[in-house]
Amino acid sequence: MEILKELFGEKTLTYEDFVTALNERKDVKLANLAEGRYVDKDKLDAKVRELDMANASIKELTEKLQAFDGVDVDKLKADVKSWEVKYNTDLAAVKKDAAIDAAILQAKGRNPKAIKALLDMDKIKLKEDGSLEGLDLDGLKKSEGYLFDIAEMKQQGAGVASGNTLKEPEGFEGFLSSARTAAGLKN
Repeated sequence: MEILKELFGEKTLTYEDFVTALNERKDVKLANLAEGRYVDKDKLDAKVRELDMANASIKELTEKLQAFDGVDVDKLKADVKSWEVKYNTDLAAVKKDAAIDAAILQAKGRNPKAIKALLDMDKIKLKEDGSLEGLDLDGLKKSEGYLFDIAEMKQQGAGVASGNTLKEPEGFEGFLSSARTAAGLKN
C-alpha cells in the first residue's frame, strides 16, 4: 500500500493513468492475476528448490541404475547360493578339523599333522553333538605308538619303556643285561 500512495498520492486515477505510472517505475511490475501469471516469490523459490532436489535425486538414481546396467540378477542370485554352499562346506571342514585336532591332543598325540596323514579323513564324520564317527585313534596307538605319549610300553625282557620316558637299568650290569637282551643274546 505504501508504494501505491508513493506512486499516486491521494488523487483518483483511471486505469490508463495507473498503467502509465507503473511503467515509469522500474522497481514495480504490473501483473494481471486473472491470467495466472503472478506467483509469490517465496512460493516460486520453494518450487525451484524442490525441482532442484528432484533433479539431483533423478541424476543420482540414474547413475546408480547405470552401475547395474548389464548385470544379470539371476546369475547374482545363483552366485550367492553357491557362495553360501561353499561357506557352509568350508565351515563344516574347519569344525571337523578342529574336532580331530582336539581328539588327537586328548589322546596325547605328539604330532597332529603326522597323525592326520595316517587317518582316512573321508571316513571320519562330525556328528551334530560334536563327536566324531569313524576316528580310530586306539588302533593307531597300537600300530604307530611312537606318535603318542604313552607312559610305558612293556617290551619282552628289555628294561626300556617306549615314549618319552626311559627306565634306567641298575648300574653297569643292568646296562649290559639290557644290551644283551636287545641283541638277542642270553644273559
